[in-house]
Amino acid sequence: MKTSIKTLQDLSGLHDLRTYTGTVRKSSKPDLPTSAILDLYMRRNERDRINKELKGLKRRKRQLLMRLQNVEKEMIKLFEKTTKTAEEIRGTSGAMKKKKRSSILGY
Repeated sequence: MKTSIKTLQDLSGLHDLRTYTGTVRKSSKPDLPTSAILDLYMRRNERDRINKELKGLKRRKRQLLMRLQNVEKEMIKLFEKTTKTAEEIRGTSGAMKKKKRSSILGY
């Protein structure tokens, strides 16, 4: 029997709940013109909410991509700093630097 460990992303959250926003309740009363106006108003509010949420998601994606680029730049700088420090400690010569560069902290 294989068990897997659940991560935080695998757990259900508030956004996973399903709601009845898209369903239409039928009542015994006939459709009135005012109920159509109310339905239009509700759908417009839902559309506006969804558009606002999509804009927020686009902004968040842009922020995450920028942060990812910054992290990668920081990693490159730290790798170069670590390589330089390791070369100073080991006292490698110019010819040895090219050979050892790939073996120092190579992931």
